[in-house]
Amino acid sequence: MASPFYNYTIATFTRGLNTVSTLLKKGEEYAKENNIPLDEFLNARLVEDMKPLSFQVATATNTVSKALARAASVEPLPQQELDKTYEDLYKRIDRALAELEKADPAKIALKEGQVFKAPLGKEEFDFTLEDYSVRFAIPNFYFHVVTVYEILRVKGVQIGKMDYLSDFMA
Repeated sequence: MASPFYNYTIATFTRGLNTVSTLLKKGEEYAKENNIPLDEFLNARLVEDMKPLSFQVATATNTVSKALARAASVEPLPQQELDKTYEDLYKRIDRALAELEKADPAKIALKEGQVFKAPLGKEEFDFTLEDYSVRFAIPNFYFHVVTVYEILRVKGVQIGKMDYLSDFMA
């Protein structure tokens, strides 16, 4: 049985995390070529009141983990601390990709249609997996992936629209 949640989210999350990894690698190359400490990128923000690059990557991967936990009807794991190095970011992405590879569409399909509560900020909302994926998980995920792109662009990394889209189109 096909699972809409599986079909919508697993490929989207996998391609999006690959995009983040590609963008980070381009940022790392740019930093090395221009003698810019990578810490400057890890802590970079679009504006002062926004969270840094490391938070954007962490939240993208946490969105994946939470969505998979909800699909398995288990409590999401506590969020990990922010990463301190670029290598930590890559490891975080690899862990999330490994979680996605383990996702079982048949098991997920059994959970679809069931209503669950998900805390978002200070409120709690009722969702089905389908609703959760299209109303929260995917939009939230895209927001943080795009913010990684934007932060790197602001820092001068020579990336463009196709750098963002190429992994999604693969």
